[in-house]
Amino acid sequence: MNPTIRRNVPGPRSPRRIGPWLSLVITLLVVAGCGVSRTRVLPPEELPFPAKVATRYELLEILKKTGESVQTLTARVTLVASGGAMTTGALTSYRETNGTLIVRRPNHIRLKGEAPLALATVFDMVSDGELFRVSVPIRNTFIKGENTAVTKEENPVLNLRPQHVMDALFVDVREYLANPRVLETMEQQVEGRRSFYVFSFIDSSLSVPQMIERVWIDRRNFTVARKQVFGEDGLVQTDVEYDSYQALMGVTFPQSIFVQRPIEDYSVQISFVRTTLNEALPEDAFFLAAPPGADLIRVGELEGNRF
Repeated sequence: MNPTIRRNVPGPRSPRRIGPWLSLVITLLVVAGCGVSRTRVLPPEELPFPAKVATRYELLEILKKTGESVQTLTARVTLVASGGAMTTGALTSYRETNGTLIVRRPNHIRLKGEAPLALATVFDMVSDGELFRVSVPIRNTFIKGENTAVTKEENPVLNLRPQHVMDALFVDVREYLANPRVLETMEQQVEGRRSFYVFSFIDSSLSVPQMIERVWIDRRNFTVARKQVFGEDGLVQTDVEYDSYQALMGVTFPQSIFVQRPIEDYSVQISFVRTTLNEALPEDAFFLAAPPGADLIRVGELEGNRF
């Protein structure tokens, strides 16, 4: 008989021996950095600002107090206007103008601009909430009109109206909160390093609910950072940013207000130099008569002799 020849034929590997090799391969990939996120320590100038926490009730109470804290205002201001970016594609900025701002809420405002150095009046405008008057001495022009009248001047800055400034100066949501047809929602937003609580006020009485206003509250200090007012078509009418708050006579009030009016294609930066709040105003503070011989321009449909 021939002896049995045995050959060493390798059999199947045991699953136990594959496991350690697979673990080793994965470990090497991890060490090599494949598929692994990296951690970078952010410098202080890139870290998110601290964000305080508040309830909806606490924030609404802050907004109520903000709305009722100022009744009158007298201030020396500087104004820097620009416009034309949307109409012509080129943004034109105008020289800084000093001015005086007087307000008696809820409706009266007067804004007067002066030429640098000469202290001559560039414009003087008043509004009672329904009608406005604007005197432009350097053009010997006097404009009368309704606040709701839409203007499309070739120079966008000439579309500036006192009511636009009045609407931008203050944040007051008390009327919305008292109206059961106005709904409010709250959300959190993050933009860059800043965190916000954002309130949206929506008119639910219409067939299609309509956004009325959005208010952005800075979570660093619970001051209002931004306000957006919407028109019936859902487009933004006024977009305002508030900054540099200071405590004045027991009231925290912004010292920098940037107003954008997309419809009229202009913006204006208002910086407060000296401000007095809640003091009595003279009776004639908002009286503005047309200069003798001035060219009269009427804007909108004026009824009777309301001027």
